[in-house]
Amino acid sequence: MANQQGLSPTKAQRIAAETRRYQMLELAKAGATERQIADTLGVARSLVHREIKRVLGDLAQAASHTADSVRALQMERYTTLLSRWWPQALNGDLEATKMVMSVMHRISEINGVIPKEPLISIDQRSIHLTDGEVTFSIEAASSDNTNGDSQHLLSETRTLRKTGSGDIQP
Repeated sequence: MANQQGLSPTKAQRIAAETRRYQMLELAKAGATERQIADTLGVARSLVHREIKRVLGDLAQAASHTADSVRALQMERYTTLLSRWWPQALNGDLEATKMVMSVMHRISEINGVIPKEPLISIDQRSIHLTDGEVTFSIEAASSDNTNGDSQHLLSETRTLRKTGSGDIQP
């Protein structure tokens, strides 16, 4: 895309390239594949891939700046609300305390302090036994049984008493 006098594209060439880039995006939005876009515009598929990626990156960056501006405005609003309700909350006003907690939660959300998924996952499984017997067999009671010595193995099996609440008792 360089002009004949130098290596830099002319203003008209830059405008044509930008126009083609947005044509590629429109075709992609309409469902065309990169190959179809390349055939339609008479360019290489690799150029289509690169240019669509570039225009989407430009749009994302512009949207990011917009999102930052909206977030800053929201923070100003929340900070104003918080400053108005804070003194009453400190004086024990229950309604003001609820408002302060709500505003603080929203501030944490827009600043990404509250994760979308829990940081800790707890897998709690319980067994409720109501009928019958359960037998547990422990094969190795010691981690130092590395030589296969059967002296460390427990061979005793005993039945556990059933309780009324379903808990296991020795």
